[in-house]
Amino acid sequence: MYSNINYLLLGQLLEKVTGLQAERCLARDVIGPVSLGETGLAVGAHIEGPHSRLYEAWFRMIDPPRDHSVHDMSWVGPSASLISTVADLNRFYALLLAGEIVTPSSLAEMQRTVPVVSPEGRTIDYGLGLHPLQPLSPGQDPYWGHGGTVQGGGTPAMARADDGRQWCAAVNLQRWNASGRPQPHAIDAALAAFHRLAANG
Repeated sequence: MYSNINYLLLGQLLEKVTGLQAERCLARDVIGPVSLGETGLAVGAHIEGPHSRLYEAWFRMIDPPRDHSVHDMSWVGPSASLISTVADLNRFYALLLAGEIVTPSSLAEMQRTVPVVSPEGRTIDYGLGLHPLQPLSPGQDPYWGHGGTVQGGGTPAMARADDGRQWCAAVNLQRWNASGRPQPHAIDAALAAFHRLAANG
C-alpha cells in the first residue's frame, strides 16, 4: 500500500546501503541515466525557472485558497520532493513500462496488485508505486501509473505499454471539494472526462 512513510523508510535504507543521500542516488541512478532533464529534487522553497502557482483549499476550509507557490518540500525527502514536468513524467512512465528503468521481474512485482481502499472510499487495485486503469475498449492492456499530490499541486500520470499511449495532467489547486471529506465536484467531473478522453480517444 502507498504511504509516504514507506518512501521515507526506503530513502533511509538507500542512504544506509549506499552511503549517499537518497536524493543523490535517485539523481545518479534514475534521473540522469534516462535523461529526465526537467526533473530534480526540491532544495529550499523556491523553484527555478517558469512554473505554475499552487493553491490549497483543504476541502474548502481554507477560503480563499492559500498560495503555496513558495513552499519547502525537501522536509519529506524522496516521498514528495520531486519536481518535474508533464513531458518528463510521460517519458519516465514510457521507459518504466518498456523495461528500461527496472528489470522485467521488478516491473512485474510492481504490477502485482492487491485491493486497497482509495481516499475517495473506492476499492482499487494497487501495486508497488503503480496502479492500473482499465481502458474502456476490451482486449487492450491497462494503463499503469500514479498520481502525486502536495500542498496545492497534483499530477496524475498513466501510460500503456502495448501502444505507447499515455496521459498526464497537472493541476494547481488541491482539495477543492466540500468540507470535511472528499465530495464530488465539477472539477472532479472535468478531470474524469479528460482522463476518459485521453485514455480512450
